[in-house]
Amino acid sequence: MKTTWFIFLIILNIPLCREQNYGDKQIEIMLNQYYKDSPIYKLLGNHIFNNENDIVFQIEVQTSIEDFNSSMLDAFAVINKLSNIAKTKFTKAVVIFHFNSNKLPIIAEARLRCSKKFFIKKTQDETQWRKNCLSIQTQ
Repeated sequence: MKTTWFIFLIILNIPLCREQNYGDKQIEIMLNQYYKDSPIYKLLGNHIFNNENDIVFQIEVQTSIEDFNSSMLDAFAVINKLSNIAKTKFTKAVVIFHFNSNKLPIIAEARLRCSKKFFIKKTQDETQWRKNCLSIQTQ
């Protein structure tokens, strides 16, 4: 009987673990750990806030101009993966890129519903994501 109960608990726990969503603090810890392990990009900060009808997941990253494209893809991939497991239903991702030189920062924004087609569902390619989802501007 004890063995049956134990197996029942394990079977019950498997679907519950798959559907686990993490709170904002846990998401921030995972984000910090990801960038702590990165030798190329440096996380300068992150911010979660409401802006009109959007719940925004914003990060600031320091990178070199030569690594801008790869750091942009990496930053949006991380935000998409973390927002996919977050309790908060983020609607927009914002990444502010600071460069090692004294250049002005670049601000990149994307709607997460659109971005997930490339980063999570793989139903769009990078070109479609850049055209349909991404907005880049300087300050």
